[in-house]
Formats: sequence, structure tokens, C-alpha cells
Amino acid sequence: MSTVTYITSSSSSSSQESSLSQSNANNKFHNLSLDLASIDNSDSSEDGMLLPGHSRESSYSDISSDGGGGYYDRFARHRQRSVDAWYLIENYLLTRHNFKVVISFLFWFISYMIMGVFGGSVAFLHFERRDKDVPDPLPDFGYDIIPYYCPTIQHVPHSNVQSVVLFILYALILSGVALRWKPRYHPKTGTVIWGGDGRLILQHMFHLNCLVFLSRTTTVGLTGLPQPNPKCVEQQHFPVTFGNALMFVMGRGFPPHACGDLVYSGHVGCTLICMAVLHRHGFLKNKLAAILVWLVAVIGIYFTISCRSHYSVDVVLAFYFGYFLPEWYFNRSDGRVRGRMSRWIKRLEVRPSDLRRLDYDADNEGGERGGGTDAPQYPSTISV
Repeated sequence: MSTVTYITSSSSSSSQESSLSQSNANNKFHNLSLDLASIDNSDSSEDGMLLPGHSRESSYSDISSDGGGGYYDRFARHRQRSVDAWYLIENYLLTRHNFKVVISFLFWFISYMIMGVFGGSVAFLHFERRDKDVPDPLPDFGYDIIPYYCPTIQHVPHSNVQSVVLFILYALILSGVALRWKPRYHPKTGTVIWGGDGRLILQHMFHLNCLVFLSRTTTVGLTGLPQPNPKCVEQQHFPVTFGNALMFVMGRGFPPHACGDLVYSGHVGCTLICMAVLHRHGFLKNKLAAILVWLVAVIGIYFTISCRSHYSVDVVLAFYFGYFLPEWYFNRSDGRVRGRMSRWIKRLEVRPSDLRRLDYDADNEGGERGGGTDAPQYPSTISV
């Protein structure tokens, strides 16, 4: 009897202990749920303290809400802009065709410097020095017909009208180069219907000027003539060395300034070269435009004699060179005359047929840039 009672008490005590442990577990779970609820309440209260337009998710990862994206959106946009910039540089600037134009410019610049050193400086060293306070020119029919008149134009190299005329013609050519730099293609046939010859126009101007500079270098310093320009009177009193002449011509800035560089006129030669380029590429198809541009060119040629910058024979020789040099060059550029020089010119020139359509077709730009999609390649939000 006592044994049964003992077993029953032990079983009851064990049941009580199990109930107590279960109640303690329930109390702990209840306390845990209360703690989570308090955390949720504190989170909601903190979210209410955030500024409008901000969320707690963005505050965890320090992501701003500009443009509807965060750090990865900004990174993707920055990466896309970098890719676009490199594509522009690689496909529009650092190209083989643009490199050819740079080579043509270097030829132009080197030829100009050669003319300044071995042409203008030698002519300044070589022309006759006299003690008179006025020029003592040779007899000239142009001076007999055209009186001396040379207005000074400030802030212009050489400060004369013929220089302004030459700059106007260069500006017209450069404007045409900019307008016709990119070709336009026929939507169906894919052939060039307009433009694309901007590089070729620029190269023609550079190459023809090179011929003028180099040919003038061979003539301007051979024979020293009495200089006719009243602005150079002070320079005709004192003999100089080649170092002094080089400093006077090349050391006073660009472009070089000289006195006594007469045969033949570089201003008139370059003016006629500009006219040849304008006619060659169809800038003067309109008769009114042709008349106006030729009128500007004639004004520059007139003031070359009126300012006594050159003798009349210098201007006449410039007409010969201005006509025959383009004829010599374009015959080889067009392949009518074959030879080593013709092949060299063809390799250097950039023609519209040499350009790829994909370089200028806006519809194909996306395909050339690795898919051309602007969608970010990284997730724009982070789940916290």
C-alpha cells in the first residue's frame, strides 16, 4: 500500500515538474514574442522619424534615391558613360583616317616652318640695305597704276587687308569641312548621297599650301630685290646676320613676319589655292556666291600691290603657281597621271568611299557598342 502511494506521489511530482517546465517555456516564448513586437514597434517609430522620400532599406545601405536608383545604378550609368566616351574616342578620334589628316597637317606646318627659315629669313638677310628714309623700289607698272594705300587693321597678323581676306577664305573652307565631315547615306542603297569629304577638303588645302610654301622657298631668297614696303624702312638701314634675320622672322610669334620676301607673293598664291579648293569641292556652284567670293579675293590681291607688299611680277607669278600647282596635284590625285607621287597621294588622301557606314549610322551604334543597352548590369536594390 505504501509502495503504491510512493509511486503515485513520484509520478505526480514528475508531472508537476513537467508542467512547470512547460509553463516556463511558454513564458519565455511569450517574452520573446513581446521583445520582437517591441522591436517592430521601435522600427515603425524610427521609420516615422525618417524624412519623406526615404526608406529604411535605403538607410541600411546608404543608397540615395536620386533618379530612382542607388549606388549600383549610379555605377552602371558611370560605367556606360565611360564606355560611350571610349567608343567615341576610338571610333571617331583615334582612327586611321583622322591620323592621315594629322599627317597632312604636319606636312603643312613643317613646310611653313621651312619657308620661314630658309625662305623668309634668307630673303630678309639678302635684300639690299639703303640709308634712305623712304623705300626705293624698282620701276613697276602696277605701282604706276595703283596708288599707295594700306589701311592698318589691328589684332590681325601682318595688319593688312590681304591677310584678312586670306583668313576669310580659310574660314569658308573650314566651315565646309565641318559641315561635310560626316557622310549621309541613302537608306536603301547605302551609298553616300552627301558629305563625307570633309577630311579630303582639309587635306587638299594642306597639300596645296605645302606646294606653295616649298616652291616659294626656292624662289624668295635667291635674288635680293629692293624692298618696296614703307613699313620695312627701318629694317633696311642696318645689315644683319642670319641669326638676327631668323630672330626677326621666326622669333616674333606665329605666323612669321618678314621684310624683303618678294618673289613670289605668298598671300596671292594662298588666296588662289583657296579659290581652287572652293571650286573643286562645289562651294561656288551658285553664281552669286562665286561672284561675292571672287570679289573678296580680288580685293586681297589689289591690296597686295596697293600696300606695296610685293611687286607686280610677284603677283603675276603667284597666278601662274596658283593655277598650275592645283592642276599638277589634282591630275595625280584623280589618277590621270600615274607614278610614284600619284600612288603616295592616293594612300594619304581620305575619300568618302573609304569611310565605313557603321561609323556614322546612328541606327547601328548600339550594335557596335556591345548590345547598346542602357539597362544596368547590376541590381539596383538590396534586400535587407
